[in-house]
Amino acid sequence: MADLPEFLIIGAARAGTTALHSYLRQNPSIFMPAAKEPNFFSFEGEALNYKGPGADYVNNSVTNIEKYTALFSDAAPGSIRGEASPLYLFSERAPERIYHHIPQVRMVVVLRNPIDQALSHYLYAVKQRIEPLEDFAAALEAEDDRLAAGWQPMFGYSRFPRYAEQLSRYFNLFDRNQFLIRPYEDFQNDPQGLISDITKFIGADTGFHPTMSSQPNAGGVPRNRLFQDFLMKPNPVTGLIARVLPQETRWKIRDRLSQLNLRRGIEMPPRARAMLREKLLPEIEALEHLLDRDLSAWRA
Repeated sequence: MADLPEFLIIGAARAGTTALHSYLRQNPSIFMPAAKEPNFFSFEGEALNYKGPGADYVNNSVTNIEKYTALFSDAAPGSIRGEASPLYLFSERAPERIYHHIPQVRMVVVLRNPIDQALSHYLYAVKQRIEPLEDFAAALEAEDDRLAAGWQPMFGYSRFPRYAEQLSRYFNLFDRNQFLIRPYEDFQNDPQGLISDITKFIGADTGFHPTMSSQPNAGGVPRNRLFQDFLMKPNPVTGLIARVLPQETRWKIRDRLSQLNLRRGIEMPPRARAMLREKLLPEIEALEHLLDRDLSAWRA
C-alpha cells in the first residue's frame, strides 16, 4: 500500500525511541505521525481489553488497517514515511504482520542493557503514576500475577528486554540487511551520529541536523507525588486545557513540568538486581551469539 511506512523504529522500549521519534520528525525529508506508538502490527484486528493501571496506553492502539494508513496520509510526496512503536520488538505477532504488509521495510533497533532497561521501564511507570508498588523487587515478584490478570505488557519488566528471543523472530523472516541495530550507548554518547546513521540507512536527507535541546520521556521518581498525579491523571484543570491546546503541545508542556519534578540517578535495589541478573544474564549471552558482538560490559 502506498501509505504504509518505509521504516520502523521497533525498539527497544526505554532505549531512546521517543527522542529518536522527536529528532527524526524534524527532518523535512521524513514523515512520522505526531502520535508515537500506534502499535498496529502488534494488535492488528484484535479487540483490546487490557486491565489494570495504564491499560488505555495499549487499549488505544490502532488495530484497523484503514486507520493506520490514514496516519500517513499527510506525508509530502517523496518523503520517507516511518513510525516508532517499541512494542513491535516485544510482540510475538508483529514480525509476521510486518512481513505480510511491508516485507521490504527497514527497521531500526536500539538495544539497552536489559537490566538497566528493566529499571528504566519501572521508573517510567512510577513517573506516569501507574505503578502502585514503590519497591522494584516487589514489582518484579508481581509480574506473573499481573500479566495473568490481564495487565498490559509493560508490567512484565523482566520480559521486555529478552532481545535474543525477540530478534530471532525477525531474523527468521527478514534479511539482516534490513536492520540497523545499535547499542543504547551510541545514543547516549553521540546522538547526532546515530541520527545521521539512521537517516542514511532509511534513505533520507543526511544533511539536516535536528535540535536536541531535550530528551523527552525520561523516567524517575517524583519529588512531589501529588503534583505528578495532577500532571499525569485526568482532572478538571487538564481537561479544560485539552479544549484549547493541541495534544502534542500539551504533552510537551506536561513532559517539561514532569522532568522538573523528578529525582534522577535512582540506584538499582540490590535484591532487584540479583533477580534480574538471574533472569537476564543468559539472555545477554544468547544475544552475543546472535549478533556476534561483545556485550561483556552488560554482563559486568
